[in-house]
Amino acid sequence: MWKWLKRLFYLMIIGLVAGLLVVWAAFLKYSKDLPTLDELAHYEPSLVTRVFARDYQLLGEFFVERRQFVPLAEIPQMVINAFLAIEDTDFLSHSGINPRGILRAAYANFTAGRLTQGASTITQQVAKNFLLSNERTMGRKIKEVILAFRIEEQFTKEEILELYLNQIYLGAGAYGVGAAARIYFNRDISELELGQMALLAGLPKAPSKYSPWRYPEAAKHRQILVLNRMEEVGFITPEENLAAQEAALGLARPEVPLEQVSPHFLEHVRRTVSQEWGSRQLYQGGLDVFTTMDPRLQRRAQMAVRKGLVEVDRRHGFRSVLGHLNDLSPEGLARWQKVGAGEPNSSHHFVKGVVLAVPKDAKGSAEVLLVDGRHIKLGLESVSWARKALERGAMGAAVKKVADVLAKGDIILVEENQGEQKEPHFLLGQQPAPEAALVALDPHTGEILALVGGFDFNLSEFNRATQSRRQPGSSFKPFIYATAMEHGYSPASKLDDSPIPLTYRDPETGETKVWNPENYEHKYFGPTTLRVALEHSRNLVTIRLLKNVGLPIAIPKLKQMGFPIAADRANLSVALGSVDFTPMDMATGYAVLANGGKQIKPVHIARVQDRYGRTVFRHQGGDCLLCHQGPRQGVLMTDALKPVHAQFQNRVLTEEAAYQVTNMLKGVISHGTGQRAKELGWPLAGKTGTTNDMRDAWFIGYTPFLVTAVWVGKDDYKPLGPGETGAKAALPIWIDFMREALRGRFPTDFPVPAGIHLEEIDPETGRPPNASSRRVVLEAFSGDDDRRRLDEVDQPGTGSPGPPPPILDGGLY
Repeated sequence: MWKWLKRLFYLMIIGLVAGLLVVWAAFLKYSKDLPTLDELAHYEPSLVTRVFARDYQLLGEFFVERRQFVPLAEIPQMVINAFLAIEDTDFLSHSGINPRGILRAAYANFTAGRLTQGASTITQQVAKNFLLSNERTMGRKIKEVILAFRIEEQFTKEEILELYLNQIYLGAGAYGVGAAARIYFNRDISELELGQMALLAGLPKAPSKYSPWRYPEAAKHRQILVLNRMEEVGFITPEENLAAQEAALGLARPEVPLEQVSPHFLEHVRRTVSQEWGSRQLYQGGLDVFTTMDPRLQRRAQMAVRKGLVEVDRRHGFRSVLGHLNDLSPEGLARWQKVGAGEPNSSHHFVKGVVLAVPKDAKGSAEVLLVDGRHIKLGLESVSWARKALERGAMGAAVKKVADVLAKGDIILVEENQGEQKEPHFLLGQQPAPEAALVALDPHTGEILALVGGFDFNLSEFNRATQSRRQPGSSFKPFIYATAMEHGYSPASKLDDSPIPLTYRDPETGETKVWNPENYEHKYFGPTTLRVALEHSRNLVTIRLLKNVGLPIAIPKLKQMGFPIAADRANLSVALGSVDFTPMDMATGYAVLANGGKQIKPVHIARVQDRYGRTVFRHQGGDCLLCHQGPRQGVLMTDALKPVHAQFQNRVLTEEAAYQVTNMLKGVISHGTGQRAKELGWPLAGKTGTTNDMRDAWFIGYTPFLVTAVWVGKDDYKPLGPGETGAKAALPIWIDFMREALRGRFPTDFPVPAGIHLEEIDPETGRPPNASSRRVVLEAFSGDDDRRRLDEVDQPGTGSPGPPPPILDGGLY
């Protein structure tokens, strides 16, 4: 007996020694190439970059991992307790691994006959998540244990917890408890209730399996398990447990959409941050970007652009239905709904539908099934606009009944127009063929308050406000007049409005050709004051004015005002807006007139903070706090991002000339092509612009505190349609937007500079009014204007016509 016990004892000793040797060999093998703990010591988590409006409303986020870093001191103790209870109850007492936890998990798995519990401590999870892969091998587990011991030696329990709670993946794209609280409950981590904390603590085991949106029952079961465990270890009382189980979860909507009141503006910000800071800072740097955008104005801008484009498009008839569905059986409709819901061939402004029945008489309504399952009716009032679009802008016969437009099985677009009605009103829809852009900015600071780059960002990310270069037509004329005002002309100066054949040499063939520009009306009005010429957009007067001032004088001045013109385009056709510019360029140029002659630079980012809340960029002033520091402390700033000082002190136009043009542009509103804007009841200045064949329609107008530019046109440069001038296509959008922008403000006129004296004149003659004068205006004169305002000026000047662009074959308006 003793002999066998002695042998058994020796075997145990040998086995123990052998086991220790195996463990030691494994330790030596797997500890050779282990990663260092530098990543933990210098933890720079991938954080979300957030973009805010000027009122601090969140516009959007950019991220690789959606994470909001929260220091441990700011995480509620009960959140920490919830995770400790379910993940690692002995965390505060063990040294990296938990032998008791291993035995408990082994017993639970054995009795259950399957893997029900894990034995990894929070420290082991930190080692795995930061330093190792997710492969399920014994080698990875051994490395995890070794690293856990090292982490416990180098870091405090508080530091390990902070790393864990900010790095752990909790589903729905959320990394860390801060982001998860915001995504699941739309709350800050400090605002969570006990039941919500328990739900978050239950997610790390299987975030997708316990998603409260997709699997609410499983999520609830897991939450109860966490609460019971918290009660078992003494973190909460039975009463608190019961109350938390019975309380509603208070979930936010799944995948809560951010309110992107301006996707084109947000994309403009994204491009800027990416180019100047780099993509790593954009998607992982945790920057807070504060923009200049005003959400109230932006919402109205989008609404005005969409409404205006739909109106322009409907004026030119209904093109066609999207398609036809032959199988209208329940099964066929179900298949169509499933396929149609995923087809991105229409914007979110419209809903797809299929016509189920069409009445024969004029009083009946068509029955329509929408792709989202709703059944609606479209009566005659909903389709009456849809006259057939014929060739060359012609329109078909008037619609007298629904059957004139729709047939059973037609697949259509439906517009849901809430308006001021209590019930939704449905209209036959059509994706507008034209596009539009709107830019509104503060002329004194350059801050962009609203920006719309097109009808729908989902259909086209192309930003027509900043990227589309189009001919501005007559909306460019004020800058020619401003140049003239600086060189002795006054609004009362007169030029001859008569044909002016101009010869030029074709740069390609070398032939001498003749350009015969015309007025829009194809009429000529003889001697005309500059005021009347600008109010009614007389082309020939403007060409003569540029010719007399001289291209060598005008082109540098136009460049100073923000319009660089290449040498090969510097000819007299510039007077009619033949050089392409973006709506942003035009708004920036008009700001010079609105602010009294100072150059501005458009601004869309006002301030940027790094992940530590320190301001690293501030527009127009401020200090570069981190220029001398490296990546560990903050963002490295390039010269382009350093604060801009006194950038609005560069005067490019005299204050008197700017006011004279503004005063004339007020006449465009009161008596010229922009008269429709008088309905706003404000002192306004502005100018229409329309290029040949109605390819581009513009209206750019301003008050003393706001400049707004609107462009309407087609991306393929095709005509908008008969009669779609700037006054008809662009001005209504401008008015719709400005009505909201001016709401609540007291009407304010433009300040009169000290160098200006006002005098009553007859604008038709440029002379003091008399009994026969049909109209009297208070004209602005400066300096030596008196010597020229009564004279007809038509000097040869130094201008050269040069070759006009092919599009200028019929005059601009």
